Amino acid sequence: MNYKIIDSLCYVPTEEVFIDLLISLPPQMSRYLKDVFGPRVAPLLGITAEELYNMKVSLSPKELKEAVEPFLPKIRKLTMTVEEFISQLNKMGVEKAVIFNLDEETPSGIAGLPNDYYAEIVNRFPNKFVGFAGIDPLKGMDAIREIRRSYDLGLRGIAVRPFMFKIPPTHAKMYPIYSTCVELDIPIWFHLSINYSTYSMEVERPILLDLVAQDFPELVMIAGHGGWPWINEMVAVAWRNPNIYIDIASYQPKYIGMKGTGWEPLIHYGNSVLQDKILFGSTWLFMGQSIKQLADGVMNLPLKEDVKRKWLYHNAARLLGME
Repeated sequence: MNYKIIDSLCYVPTEEVFIDLLISLPPQMSRYLKDVFGPRVAPLLGITAEELYNMKVSLSPKELKEAVEPFLPKIRKLTMTVEEFISQLNKMGVEKAVIFNLDEETPSGIAGLPNDYYAEIVNRFPNKFVGFAGIDPLKGMDAIREIRRSYDLGLRGIAVRPFMFKIPPTHAKMYPIYSTCVELDIPIWFHLSINYSTYSMEVERPILLDLVAQDFPELVMIAGHGGWPWINEMVAVAWRNPNIYIDIASYQPKYIGMKGTGWEPLIHYGNSVLQDKILFGSTWLFMGQSIKQLADGVMNLPLKEDVKRKWLYHNAARLLGME
């Protein structure tokens, strides 16, 4: 089955990124290594998810980096160069991928890869990648300066996980960020779903984006991870606001199409009034499936054929200025 794909939320599987995802994972999110992604990743390193989790919670970032060194030969088997990844993308029919960074240094105390790393990839391969910068809203004006600096480097969007900062999208610290995004004409991606951290989910209700949209009707917002479990609310917010999109990253499409999971409104309205607002994203590195396998899952959903292709390609192409 041949069709075009734009991956709206994609990991770059380089050695640097793989190690950064482990070392820079905020301590508040350590449970992901035990219960969510760890069970898929840890066995590939020859250890259990529990052992990986214990390493994360008991060691400093420097100690963890040293502890990971013996696993580097196995890690390298799981990673690839950017050139090798592009070859894989081409084979899978992925025309473009949105690669993203996160900056959560203030709450986590850990500085991860800089936005420069992702900008370099985008500048080397502009026909294959679009880059979103990680922004820490708790850094105040430094966050605004980083948005502008990242834009000058070639990144064309920003990414924020509200739960990590314990502030909702309506918080005053976010408003200068929105103004800057509108000025630069770049979108902002929000984590907007369940999380398994030690922090609450309450700051990520979709209705909060509706409130932001009233103050910033020109701001393009992407509700990451579909807004589950608040799907009815998410549908209403996206239906009401022209500049709000929804990505389905980090969920296997077969569950989105499964009755009783709560996704039914997205399938129903995403097949009609919201058919131009849904984006395919993979976050494939921790999903246990390739981008193509996840995209095939979308093709198996009970959607009209032209709608499937909108979800997989055309909606993102329009958002990214490719159509």
